[in-house]
Parts: sequence; structure tokens; C-alpha cells
Amino acid sequence: MNWKRYAQICLMGAAFLIGGCGMGNQEEPASSAAAIRQEQAFPVVVENYDSQGNGVATTYEKPPQKIIALWQNSVETLLELGAKDRIVAVSGVDDVRHLTEENQKIYPTLPLMTKYTLNQETALTLHPDFILGWLFDFTGRANSIGTWNFWHERHVPVYMTMMNNAEFLKKHVIEDELKYIEDVGKIIGNSTKATEICEDIQNRLKTYADYGARQNTHPKVLLIGSLAKDLHVYTPRTLPGDIVTRLGGHVLGKEVESVGNTEIMSLETAVTENPDIIFIQSKPEIDDETLASVYTHPALQEISAVKNKRVYAIPFYTIRCPAVRVRDAIEIFARGLYPKHFN
Repeated sequence: MNWKRYAQICLMGAAFLIGGCGMGNQEEPASSAAAIRQEQAFPVVVENYDSQGNGVATTYEKPPQKIIALWQNSVETLLELGAKDRIVAVSGVDDVRHLTEENQKIYPTLPLMTKYTLNQETALTLHPDFILGWLFDFTGRANSIGTWNFWHERHVPVYMTMMNNAEFLKKHVIEDELKYIEDVGKIIGNSTKATEICEDIQNRLKTYADYGARQNTHPKVLLIGSLAKDLHVYTPRTLPGDIVTRLGGHVLGKEVESVGNTEIMSLETAVTENPDIIFIQSKPEIDDETLASVYTHPALQEISAVKNKRVYAIPFYTIRCPAVRVRDAIEIFARGLYPKHFN
């Protein structure tokens, strides 16, 4: 955390708390504002949710200039959309090494960085005109940054990734991530770049899906979230399940009611299903350890994926509401499914 900056904010807090946070009170940097007006007309209306998961439509009168970004998906999406100079604070990046190589260079230059969610009092001192985060950031509980209503009353719009709520209860698909990118692009006034990013993701998916269709093999794939006494697996209705299915894999796991979390599968069932390929959620810095946990597990030795050395690690931040990093997931899954294509 940038403690020096944090201390300055805390000292100024009392004076700032009595001020307004409305978007209309902020001054726009001339060059930034001019460039955005040429790119996209305002106001714009974007549909999202409140803290209870109810649908709401928010009107953005102008592109935000003082943005708080919560979690890696928000930070990297804003950076790729060219909004780094408008970010006043970021939080929730588990490890800077998890960012793209380019974003690793930019991240240390941002004004305020914390590993954990900013609390409501600190956020108020920053006078944000837009907050981008996840649903649980806006519950109003514990160290929440405040509810949707709290910020709405202060004319500060928020946009949230739902994860375990609303439509995600039915199915989490790649279109959810594309909509997120498109909506954020629309809000900050860079729809052109957002469309470019989304088209690149769609083209990658189509290229590998077409290749998979020509192979006509449909390998059985087990997607492991974590390995303990039982397996926590991603089913076909989750985002990683959706991607692998579209790429031509047959994802193991029954249909479940909630797709925000993983399904529990017994080790016996995994052995019976006998997957051809296994992907296991991990972090790059512990990939070797994670892979070893599968390859050396006594109960999994007769599985085809283990015997044929077809177990692959996939970073958690590419499959859990990843936004722009969903393209990494597509690449990793495609390389695991069709290694000959890449060789």
C-alpha cells in the first residue's frame, strides 16, 4: 500500500467529508475531455444493478475523471481502455505479477494502491465520480465501500460485476465478460477501444473453436477449482466450462443451480469419469506445486490425463470474472486442448 499517500488522505479526511461527491462538481482535464468528446457523445445510459441485485439504468452525463477501481478485472480493463490518468485509487490486486507485462509497469504509477477494499470513509475523501467493483463491495457490511444507494444519493455512479447474483445464477458465459468490457468502455468514453478488445477476444475464440471442430475429438475435460478431500470443479455452466465447451471439449460435471461457486465432485467419480485433460485453478508462482498435487495424488494415478501428462494450470484471474483477461483463458485452454496446433 502507498502509505504516504494514504496518510495524506486521512489527514484531509475531515475537511473532505463535508463536501459533495457529485459527478457534476468535478473539473475535467482539458485534453482528456476533448479527446473523449470527439470519440463518443454523452450522456450515455448503462444498465447494471443495485446492491440488492435489482436492475437499474444509470445516466452518465460525461466521462468520469476520478475513478476508484476495485479488483484486478476493473483495474486492467480501465488500463487497457486508456483511463490510467483518471484512476485515483485501486484495490484488490492480489499480486502485481498477475497483471499483464505492460500493466505491471503502469500499476506503480497509480496514486493510491491497497490490497484490500477501500472503506467508505477513505473513498469519500477522494471525491470519486465513478466506482467500479464487484457486488460484495457494495453490501454495506464490514469494510464495504458503501452501498449503491449511499453513492447514488451523492451522485456518484457505481458499476458492479455480479458474480453470484442475478443472471449468473443461470449461467456465466463469455458474453457476460464482453458486456462488462463494452459497458466500461461506454462509461469512460472509449467504446471504440472496447469494441476492438471484444472483437479480438471473439476472433481468438472462433479461430480455436473452428480448429477444434475440424478435429472432431471432443476430449473429456475436468476443470478443478481446488483439490482437497474432494474436488471442487467448474461445471459446464460456469465461465471456464462455457469456454472449453465452445472450444470443443466435453466438460465433466452435472448441471447445478449456482454457477458462481464450484461443484463438489468425489475423487471416485473423477476416476470413473476418467478425463482426457485436466485444468486446475492456480497462481503462476505456485503452478509447479499445484500440478504436483494432481500428478502425485494416490487416488488419481489411473486417470488418463495424469498418465498422459495432460494436466495444466490456469490462473484464477483469467476465469473468475476476468474481463479483458478472458483472452488469456481462451489461449490457455486452447493450448491444452490442441497442443499440436500450437507446436
